[in-house]
Amino acid sequence: MDDQRDLIGMPAGDEAEEMLARAPMELPEAQWAGMLSALVAVVESKFRRLGLDEETATRLAIAAVLAQGEYAGGRSIYIPRGMRLKNALRDADIYRRAKRGNIPRLAQEFDLTEVSVYRILREQRDLYLARVQGRLNFGDEA
Repeated sequence: MDDQRDLIGMPAGDEAEEMLARAPMELPEAQWAGMLSALVAVVESKFRRLGLDEETATRLAIAAVLAQGEYAGGRSIYIPRGMRLKNALRDADIYRRAKRGNIPRLAQEFDLTEVSVYRILREQRDLYLARVQGRLNFGDEA
């Protein structure tokens, strides 16, 4: 392993820790400020199309982007596009709204079969439990 590090000049041990300590933890503002402005503009535009006045749309857009920044700031996250995004948001909405006895109504509202709604609920429950509890590892996996 040390031979491979030597070939590419990769530091090891204390030297690697020192390099990490000296590395900037924040990206320069020029690399993220434009994207941040664009995010606020996209969200504000959507709020305007939904009928909100300019001041309210701007205030809510800034609040939404601020909330996302607090939640995921400094991390790279993947957000799908198109139907994958719409279906993921639909599935989360179905899970949030599901109650005993309203599955047929949800199936009709979202133009799905009841079997599909139950599948979505199972998948969303598993995602929720993984997020809340984390993955339990009992040493069975290598």
